[in-house]
Amino acid sequence: MNREHKLTYLQYFRLGETAYREKVRFYEEHPDAIASLYYEDKIDIDLDYLICLFEIGRYERFLSKVDAAIEQVIMDNIYEFGGENIYEELLFRKAACLYQIEKYDECGHLLRQLVKINPSNRIYIGLLNIVERKIHTDAVTTIKALAMASFLIVVCISLVRILFEPFLDVYISPLITVRTGLFILGISCLVGLEVYFQLKLYRETGMFSYGILNRIFNTKV
Repeated sequence: MNREHKLTYLQYFRLGETAYREKVRFYEEHPDAIASLYYEDKIDIDLDYLICLFEIGRYERFLSKVDAAIEQVIMDNIYEFGGENIYEELLFRKAACLYQIEKYDECGHLLRQLVKINPSNRIYIGLLNIVERKIHTDAVTTIKALAMASFLIVVCISLVRILFEPFLDVYISPLITVRTGLFILGISCLVGLEVYFQLKLYRETGMFSYGILNRIFNTKV
């Protein structure tokens, strides 16, 4: 029995570090053999299987199993797996899966936890910055629509000026004034949104997504 256990373990890992699909297939085709492994060996394979699921894009399957794995990691005080902090790695991959299936609120909640755990990891705050932009409030949606409408009208006015300038001499000056005003409005909307997102991120994490802002305001990264 001891030899059979070790053989299953070795067969799995001999498939190769990046043989994600092959390892997933092996795991799912040999549930009894893996279930009967020694405790430590089974945990190794279970964690690696989760990572493989993520790598091949089986996000729903990953999410169905990751919480149990996180609990196991905490209970057994497992700090590293494959040279990575496995607790953070599982949380981040869970957040990434939630992002992929467009559950942005849950994803953002996890990322805020990760930023608090490890504020020096720029990937966490980078993804959180992206997620914040995916969570649209009515005000954000309205401002984005206003900016897009402004730029669209600016383009239309420019085309009208090019095509019909000889016939619209009297209206050219007012049109240029309107175009300039709308362009400034569109830019102001975009800048205002960026300021809003950065301040929101700062309130939630204590830092900005841009390194230069963190240096200017002397925030800890």
